[in-house]
Amino acid sequence: MPDWFFTSDLHGQGALYEELMAVSAARRPGAVLIGGDLCPHATGTDGIAHQRLFLEGFLVEFARRLREGSPETQLLLLMGNDDWAANLDCLERYDGSLWRLIHGRAVQVGGVRVAGSSWVPITPFGIKDWERWEDGDAESPARLDGWVSHGRDAVPHRFDPALRSPTIAEALEELVDLTAPAETIFVLHSPPRDTRCDMIGAGIHVGSRAIRRFVERHQPPLVLGGHIHESPRVSASFRDTIGRTVVVNPGQFGTSRLCGVWFDPEQGGEAMRHTVFGPS
Repeated sequence: MPDWFFTSDLHGQGALYEELMAVSAARRPGAVLIGGDLCPHATGTDGIAHQRLFLEGFLVEFARRLREGSPETQLLLLMGNDDWAANLDCLERYDGSLWRLIHGRAVQVGGVRVAGSSWVPITPFGIKDWERWEDGDAESPARLDGWVSHGRDAVPHRFDPALRSPTIAEALEELVDLTAPAETIFVLHSPPRDTRCDMIGAGIHVGSRAIRRFVERHQPPLVLGGHIHESPRVSASFRDTIGRTVVVNPGQFGTSRLCGVWFDPEQGGEAMRHTVFGPS
């Protein structure tokens, strides 16, 4: 089976998408997986419209060109916390034709099971569409207020500390019902907590504790995440392990150089090559 390629957090940067196109045409991976934050950062009601134009225009054209350059490559993707959820219908429209949408779903590609989730813990950022409480236990997020998309508008929202529901843990258990976790590659926009894949510049771990508990309990072969762009530079590694599970965050360093990871989907995380760091 051809190697697969995983990247995340492209944030609408044309240079990164073009590099992804080039490496795919050159190496013809069995699958390209994009782990969220597809669109340019854009706030407010105008931001929702701006991201919709990006998805309906640039991303559709990118996917068509990817298919022309590498017809055998399957494109799998999901949104991240910087993508307005009101535009999810743009991705749904081409699901099964130009790409496979994997948020809240489990699919098979070449006999390999893949499942995905866009949910992240509550962040200090303003867009709150893809944020959730962790697991119902006590937590103190840095920012509870922000905006969610409702129709084509951004409306104020505040998380209720007295409720702490719905949770990331609940969403992950819904995925368990769809697949066999110990035999499934998970694409989760947030990395698990307390790994070399969830560190911000201050050296603090900000990943999801609900995802970590899920990984500890189910031990999938591979968890692919992003969200924390700087983590590989801070920790000096794009991968870590939790028991038998290999956890990966390729990062994205704010330059025109694409950060991503090549891997054999049948070997889990045994041999990987990062576009910047090289082999693991």
